[in-house]
Order: sequence, then C-alpha cells, then structure tokens
Amino acid sequence: MGFKLYWRWKSRAKRPGRPCIPQEHIDFIRRISMDNPGWGEDKIAQELKLKLGVNHSSSTVRRYMVRRPDPHRGQRWRTFIKNHSYELFACDFMTQYTALFTTVYVFVVMEISTRRIVHSNVTTNPTLQWVKLQIRDIAAFDRKPRFLLHDNDGVFGQYGRSKDGFRCHLDRWLSLTMDIKGLPTPYRAPNANPHVERFHRTLREDALNHFIFLSEAHVRRIVREFIEYYNRARPSQATGTIPDPYPELQQSPPTGGRLMALPCVVPGPLVNLRAHLRGH
Repeated sequence: MGFKLYWRWKSRAKRPGRPCIPQEHIDFIRRISMDNPGWGEDKIAQELKLKLGVNHSSSTVRRYMVRRPDPHRGQRWRTFIKNHSYELFACDFMTQYTALFTTVYVFVVMEISTRRIVHSNVTTNPTLQWVKLQIRDIAAFDRKPRFLLHDNDGVFGQYGRSKDGFRCHLDRWLSLTMDIKGLPTPYRAPNANPHVERFHRTLREDALNHFIFLSEAHVRRIVREFIEYYNRARPSQATGTIPDPYPELQQSPPTGGRLMALPCVVPGPLVNLRAHLRGH
C-alpha cells in the first residue's frame, strides 16, 4: 500500500491537460500569423518544422494564431437582415387547392422584427397590379417599411437585364413610386427568406391542412382567422413574445379561476376570443 501511494505521488500530473508550449514558440506563431494573414495553421506548422525545427500539431498552432477580420469580406446576408429587421418587411406567395381543384394564391407580408403579419389576401389570378394594390394598402393602413424582401417570382415582372440595376418591375415601382427599396433574394436560395417560409409551414400545418375548402372566400376566411390568432394570441418561438397581443393578454395572469381551451379557427363562425378572455 505504501509503495502504491508513493508511485501515485511520484507520477502525479503537475497540471491537468496538454502541457503548454514554450513562450518563444507562441511568439513565433503569433508573429507569423500577423505578418501573413492568409496563412492557415497547416502552413505555419510546416514553416516552423522545416525552417526552425519546431514540431507542433496544426491544432496547437491554431490555438495561438492571431485572427484578424478580412477587410475584403462584406456583411453577411443574415447580419443585414438582423440589423435592419425593424425597417424590413418580407412578402411571399403560397398555394392552396380547393375541392374543385382551383388554385388559390395566399399572399402575406410580415414584419421581421416582431414576426407580425401586417397584411394578407388571397386571389385566384395573381398579377403585378394586384401585388401593387396590396403594397399600397400596407402603406395606407400600416407604417411604410424601408425595405421589402421578396423572391424572384414571375408575377413581379422579372427583367432579363436592366441597365438601372433593378431586377424586376416591382423593384422599379417600389423605388420610384413608394420610396421603398426592393430586396430580391438570390436565385435558387429559398432560405434567404426564411421567416415567411416558416410562417407558411405554420399556416399550412395548423390551419389549412384541417379543412376541405370549397371556394376562394372560404380560404380567405380561414387565413384571416388564423392570422388574427397568430398576431394576437400565439407566442412566437423566435422572439419569445406575442407579436400584437390582446389587451387582456398584456395584463398579469389571474391567480385563480378555471382553465379553458378556446377554439380559434373553426369551421363555423369565428369565436370571439376577446369576449371569452373577458368572461374568464
């Protein structure tokens, strides 16, 4: 037992983990990475091994390298969306079929910062003039955004080549008439407009998939009822808040009472959620 204790004490680790390399080597790595910002850890490790006889792994070299931002690298798309979310709206179409195989197009516009749906409408014949009318309604009844994010749908009047820098007729009309800068997403990049795409999935899974629609008016009623619930009673997982809550939900929850489940999107008439909230 004494012999075991002695050797356990004799072979104890001075410091847990990988031992540090000499400070002189650390200074070499930092100097080389500062003088040559384009070199990676493998290149620096080879330089040290072949020219100075210092053998360190690439992971060790990467740990002590000095990282500097690349001045030629611009702002990422995700960073731009985050920085301008309070002045950015996003719009997109989705399709829904009726029992008679009629294609109904659902058009929604979302405020990115709060995830609030500021406008929605449906049609069976989407045209550029119809889209312009929806945007005019937003400017008339809601605050006007600085940017409008959209995809490259043919409804927006795509140009093959434009000398003035506009990719579609909608962007030209937004800039010259509405004083709004249109932001078309890159080609073949549906993830560049993820917020509206995610809302379309929520709308389809929570509402549209549970009904057999008979007409365009039926689709419009269900979409509007769900958006009323989405804006005013449904917590957003992205922001952790309700986009535009009812006044009753802005107050502190009661300490007593009876818990009830209130249907919001039903086949019959719309349930008055606010009346239920006042009564219970």
